[in-house]
Amino acid sequence: RGGGGGGEGGEAALATLVVAGVGAGSVTLDWSGGVGEATSGGGTGGGTLYELQWRAAKPGRAWGEWATSESARAMVAHSATKRNLDPAALHQFRVRARASDGSWHTPFSSPTSPLRCLPLGQPQKPQQPQQP
Repeated sequence: RGGGGGGEGGEAALATLVVAGVGAGSVTLDWSGGVGEATSGGGTGGGTLYELQWRAAKPGRAWGEWATSESARAMVAHSATKRNLDPAALHQFRVRARASDGSWHTPFSSPTSPLRCLPLGQPQKPQQPQQP
């Protein structure tokens, strides 16, 4: 079985999510932790799978629903860059690990603070705290 930090006896541990960088229409995220049991990981030789979700809010509007994609529900890596984001909107992200029984009944990390990506044409830079 795969090792690493995680829950004992079927209890799920939360993954820790951080914003590693903000680019033009993109955000790079890193995470660690979550369930430590090996799960089916396709052709990757097993390992914990992660699901990344995101949502956006235009200025003066409520947050949209959490969204994901097929590829964002089968991530083995501990980082991802979400592209094609609207620079005019605020964005939040969260991640969770697949449970050792293969289900997604595990808690999500705390959402990131609301953030904006850079306008198109600007280079990526390390994340700095922004006020909504």
